[in-house]
Amino acid sequence: MKFKFYYRYLYTLNPSVQFGGIQVPDQTLEIIMQDLDQKIMKIFTREVSASAKDATQKSGIDKLLPGVTIDDFLFNPCGYSMNGLLKGGYYITIHITPEPLCSYVSFETNIPQESYHELISRLLRTFHPGKFIMTILANKLSLAINTHNEFHCAEFRNYCRTELQFCRFKNYDLTYTLFAKASS
Repeated sequence: MKFKFYYRYLYTLNPSVQFGGIQVPDQTLEIIMQDLDQKIMKIFTREVSASAKDATQKSGIDKLLPGVTIDDFLFNPCGYSMNGLLKGGYYITIHITPEPLCSYVSFETNIPQESYHELISRLLRTFHPGKFIMTILANKLSLAINTHNEFHCAEFRNYCRTELQFCRFKNYDLTYTLFAKASS
């Protein structure tokens, strides 16, 4: 019998208060989606989309967060990457590998929110993943500091939570969750 081991590493920096410490709100939401709908993934190929802007509009990425300034790129023959900026110095980034055997979408943002449920729901409606991992890392000054409570009872239509972990560090809290499509 063979076992596969997957290692995840988290590196943290805990600046000393003596040297300024963390005095501003800080948070990062990351969602990693796998086993994606191939009809949607086809959008991120030159076969279906003529340009990055075309892929951005066809997929609905341009509607995920109102007011975002998007810089996108469609690779040849397939693949997609976008970076977006919002007022206040906030960002979003999306990277897509659309190939059927290894379809993958990563989403990351530092937008401060008390709840990410609606944003996550929009992402799920946009990409239809078979499974997804969410992490939120937030410091004590962030609006997102209590989102771990939300993740403990979060429900997303057609998905079941299979893992949940919470870690408290000196300056940050980290919540990790794994969801998979529910059996029909």
